[in-house]
Amino acid sequence: MDFGYMTEIGRNHSIAVMDREVRRFTAQMPQNARIVDVGGCWGWHWRNLSESRPDIKVFIVDFVRSNLLRAKIVLGSRIDNSIFLVHGDAVSLEFPDNSFDGYWTVQTMQHIPDFNGAISEASRVLKVSGHFANYSLNVQPIIRALSRLSGRPYIVEGNFGEHLFLRRAQPQHCELISSCFNAVVKRRFSEFLFQPNLRLTFTGREESRLGKLDSLLSCSSPLLGSLARQQSFHCVAGPKLAKIQ
Repeated sequence: MDFGYMTEIGRNHSIAVMDREVRRFTAQMPQNARIVDVGGCWGWHWRNLSESRPDIKVFIVDFVRSNLLRAKIVLGSRIDNSIFLVHGDAVSLEFPDNSFDGYWTVQTMQHIPDFNGAISEASRVLKVSGHFANYSLNVQPIIRALSRLSGRPYIVEGNFGEHLFLRRAQPQHCELISSCFNAVVKRRFSEFLFQPNLRLTFTGREESRLGKLDSLLSCSSPLLGSLARQQSFHCVAGPKLAKIQ
């Protein structure tokens, strides 16, 4: 497996940072857990799952079929063994209520205009006491100022390019997730040394020592978080609230 895929991934994500985040997430999972990865794209987060947690099953959902075809290449024999690929929509998941012990999504919710609908679906399919994790691009005041000085666009919310919508992590997202899951939401910040806007992408490589250092910098401090490229929201789902008819 590789075919240049991990090299390409390392230009867009910090592999070492997200590997550590995956280990942190799966450490919270019960035995024989089921995780749904919404917008899982090429599925690379789970390439080491059979070594670290062979009991876990992951269902990767993606709206773009070509992403799932690439996931077959990246994950090889793991497909239909511990990892399953599903063509689907984040705001209309074809799973029964309370299907999963974990809901994981990385830089997908930020591209969904109907954020409320996606979170509602996440709450529906996640079991009570299940773990939720949503990673999105962070608003970085310094990078935003540098972009404006250089005349480059810095989108907080709006259309990015011709067809892509982007909404970076916002405080109101935390409130909505808390309300929907009936839970306390914790924020985390990651990818401090991986900064594509500054052309600092070599730290994203799988073997990068600086990438491994970057993985240790992930924290919950809002002060330091202003420097982080990525912000994430985490919670444990509380009791389901009755819907008002």
